[in-house]
Amino acid sequence: MDANIQPDNHLTSDESVERRTQLFERHVLPHKNLIYKLCIKYSFYPQEIEDNYNEVMINFFKYIETYDPSRSIQTWLHIVTKRFIADMNTRHTSYKRSDDLDVSEIADTALDEEELGANSMDMDNYCSLYSDDILHALNRLRPIYREALLLQQAGYKLHEIMEVCYRNGTLKTRNIETVKSRLFLAKSQMRKLINRDGEARKE
Repeated sequence: MDANIQPDNHLTSDESVERRTQLFERHVLPHKNLIYKLCIKYSFYPQEIEDNYNEVMINFFKYIETYDPSRSIQTWLHIVTKRFIADMNTRHTSYKRSDDLDVSEIADTALDEEELGANSMDMDNYCSLYSDDILHALNRLRPIYREALLLQQAGYKLHEIMEVCYRNGTLKTRNIETVKSRLFLAKSQMRKLINRDGEARKE
């Protein structure tokens, strides 16, 4: 499984999703603690462990059908996690901003340290901080995805995003896994809509 491989179109079918779900629950979920420990071991930055873990789990779900049951599951999980985290570390090192905002997850925009300091962005002023293309892409997200993503961009940690969403009534229960899912779905959709220069992709 290569972290840079794009999923085939057939992976979006209901049958494939169901099949991957069964394989994921059988082979990956029982070893989630191992995967998390590997993320701790290989992540460059402690604050990225949670995000790397969830990126890895999503990657396993996408490509679980490539696993050969004749191989040791622990060895396969170790190799794939290490390779994926190494790729993530390279991306983060190349694009990480000194203000610790994951702007690169939306796009590598022209927002620099002087323009956007940590925690200076909020849900009321973000429109003045992003380009028209990024704003257009954000507006195409479902509101619950956009809310979680913007809160993260404003510097909120996962548990803080959970609390804010719960207080806002957009999260029925304090479930951090739901927050993680919303963030990754939001980022995935944003990558399809804009490139790393913050420009809209041609449809």
